[in-house]
Amino acid sequence: MKRTALSTAILLAATPVLAHGQDGPETEPRTLDTVQVTATRMAQTVDETLSSVTIIDREEIERLQPQQFTDLLEGRAGIETSQNSAFGKNTSVFTRGTSSDHTLLLIDGVRVGSATSGGASWQFLPPEEIERVEIVRGPRTSIYGSDAIGGVVQVFTREGRKGPPKVNAFVGGGSFNTQETGVGVAGGTESTNYSFSLSHFATDGINVQDDVGDDDRDGYDNTSLAGKLSHRFDSGVELFGNILYSEGRSEYDADESDPVTFANLGPYDRAYTDFVHAALQVGIRIPVTRLWDTEIAVGQSRDESGDVTEGGVHGGSADRFDTRRDQLTWRNDARLGDRTHLVAGIDAYEDRVDGTTAYAEDSRYNVGVYSVLRTTVGAHDLEGSLRYDENEQFGSKTTGQIAWGTQLSDDLRLRASYGTAFKAPTFNDLYFPGFGNADLQPEDSRTVEFGGRYSLGSYYADVAVFRTELDQMISFDPVASRPENIDEARIQGVELEGGYATSEWVWRASLTLLDAEDRESGKELRRRAPVTARLDLDRSFERLSLGGSVVAKSRAYEDPANQERLSGYGLFNLRAGYQLSPEWQLQATVHNVFDKDYVTAGGYNQPGRAAFVKLRYQQR
Repeated sequence: MKRTALSTAILLAATPVLAHGQDGPETEPRTLDTVQVTATRMAQTVDETLSSVTIIDREEIERLQPQQFTDLLEGRAGIETSQNSAFGKNTSVFTRGTSSDHTLLLIDGVRVGSATSGGASWQFLPPEEIERVEIVRGPRTSIYGSDAIGGVVQVFTREGRKGPPKVNAFVGGGSFNTQETGVGVAGGTESTNYSFSLSHFATDGINVQDDVGDDDRDGYDNTSLAGKLSHRFDSGVELFGNILYSEGRSEYDADESDPVTFANLGPYDRAYTDFVHAALQVGIRIPVTRLWDTEIAVGQSRDESGDVTEGGVHGGSADRFDTRRDQLTWRNDARLGDRTHLVAGIDAYEDRVDGTTAYAEDSRYNVGVYSVLRTTVGAHDLEGSLRYDENEQFGSKTTGQIAWGTQLSDDLRLRASYGTAFKAPTFNDLYFPGFGNADLQPEDSRTVEFGGRYSLGSYYADVAVFRTELDQMISFDPVASRPENIDEARIQGVELEGGYATSEWVWRASLTLLDAEDRESGKELRRRAPVTARLDLDRSFERLSLGGSVVAKSRAYEDPANQERLSGYGLFNLRAGYQLSPEWQLQATVHNVFDKDYVTAGGYNQPGRAAFVKLRYQQR
């Protein structure tokens, strides 16, 4: 991408942060009064929290018309994604320049991710089943344990609210022979809320790689169901349960190599991954006293994949990697007076691995005890969290975080924090046959952050400056031919996010400046762009809505030695919606309007210009 184009996108992204002027109509900005729970496990508005938080609600999801979950994340403040092509292919999410497995994914409170690879399967999350996304940037290990060095992304599935049953449905299609269908029902009474939905997404996709495998398109299909049910008794006791289940197939390109000489023997006839991605939970909430609530829940997440190749010289192969995480959580929420709030509890989970690969160990448990205390002293808000983890493999680990905030005026709030975090080695790191290193220790980090938030009427702006020092990074040692704790990294940067929302105009923009350096080599960390930016702008009329998005990234490097350059790029997407009646809406979107060639991972193609339409029905 040309430098002038990138500069323009950055200026566009920074505009709302620098804007100053009259308030718009009476409608308040949609981010300011939104309650989030991910940052501290206690309910707080975005303005109250002492963390860097971004909320994406259901209204915004439908307005943006994403084809993939990463369409919602890419270019947000502090967030960068990388994909081995589009539609169900391996995806990485980098939060504040940390590794993809340094971002913890929660689905309705359930920890989700592969115990073998360590990362979450972001590519299988269905946007149509999502009610809200909460992104918390910065370490959260002292609250959630391992994996949350860079931050936490929590996905909440569709919810029911008080009222008669209301049906929602959609049908859509577009480029690459893409087809979408879905139906759901949601409602509730004074004591019971429910939501159940089913959706299906299928596409022929694009050719993932030009010089690997065949030249055919590599398709993807995903069938997902989601359900959420809660019932509150007269005593105040509440039973709840939720599930998100997805299964399908994702095709890819693959060549066969000779097992002795590693010579290329030619492409397989077919290569694909059959997957299951699921999170479920049941629990009970009990109001023990007027000031003390307790919650106990049991949950399970599954990340299962079967990699199959067919044809080839030796007839193909089949490998299966199935991981399951069983978890128990006990959370207590106590109000200790008007100005002090305490959350404390226990997280216990066990990872199990099954499949065609014989690991030296196929299970391990982790038990964590945590507490979060928040209080107000005069004009100052103080917050501290402490957690102790006992892991079957590496022993114990203690992490903590402190934060401070103050309201300088009705419109301006300042904050600062310091936190430690860690990431446990994966089963692949520890036990993979001929590769693992059972002596590995967790990766450790220390992060300091300063930030401020300005809110005035329909405007808001947020800025954060951060620095993370990461020790004991796990990397492959070519001399020892196994992973070792050998690397150190320093990651520092600036995030800006701003927005404006009225009944007619909605816009949100972000800009991230990042310096992510491997301290051993002095090189940039791979696939981390120094500059990312995003602008979403929408205008509503009586029945018509029009909008567009600009996502821009500067150059990055594919390899640790910084020899293989990934060019920067800018993408422009357009969208429109027309309200045919109070219950029916027609939507259309064009992605990559200018048909730009770009990649986010070396050697993997991304789609050119693509158009999609969707017809929605929402019973009123």
